Amino acid sequence: MKNKVKEKLKNNQPALGAWVMSNSVAAAEIMAESGFSWVCVDGEHSQISKETALNMFRAIELHGAEPFVRVSLNDEVEIKKYLDMGARGVIVPMIKSYDDVKRAISYIKYSPEGNRSFALPRCNGYGSWSKEYFKEANDNTFFAIMIEHIDAVADLDEIFACKEIDAVFVGPYDLSGSMGIPGQFENPEFKATLDVIYKKAKAHNVTLGFHEVHPTVEKIQALIDDGCLFIACGMDVIFLREKSNEFSHLTKINEFTQLTKA
Repeated sequence: MKNKVKEKLKNNQPALGAWVMSNSVAAAEIMAESGFSWVCVDGEHSQISKETALNMFRAIELHGAEPFVRVSLNDEVEIKKYLDMGARGVIVPMIKSYDDVKRAISYIKYSPEGNRSFALPRCNGYGSWSKEYFKEANDNTFFAIMIEHIDAVADLDEIFACKEIDAVFVGPYDLSGSMGIPGQFENPEFKATLDVIYKKAKAHNVTLGFHEVHPTVEKIQALIDDGCLFIACGMDVIFLREKSNEFSHLTKINEFTQLTKA
């Protein structure tokens, strides 16, 4: 089955997704049911176990979205386990060099493009459609990288020359931290570095990705207008926090009573 996110990007269409950080399968299911093209399970900055991630993949697939994962590191066993569980896309953090990209590709792709080991796990129906899966997985597995360290900037031309990359995310907090200016997103040095990354990605025809943590329709449209097509729209824990904060001042019963009488 063709990866719907890869197909959208191939046709220059935006692929909007969602991000799950809580240990809640229900949250992943709700986001997939909402109509996103993809839902990413965060395996790096969350407490989500692989068993829970597996159940999230099932829930995401049930509603027609592509199950993606951000792995915790660029590691063969880590990537292999998520792919065998049924992940249809892998986002690899902290890419610093061309060698990092080639290593990730070798873990994701089967021979002759890579060195992913063959097995009969959930991704191919425990062997029921293994021949088809082995034949098509290289083309249908989405691969995105995260540029979030200043060391990567010197190697961007080589990194972005890798045709196997489907999209690139910038990790602004880690990138600014690696520059010694954590969180200073208006710093001229940071903005100049960001500009270099985006310009080189566009020059190499690499799809730009962006995680808008506090999304609005206007923000997402602006990103699309700027050329970003692989967009994460918020995350479950932030949605819950922001909605909870709307009512956080109603902690006293008399305040609530006065509101309802108004």
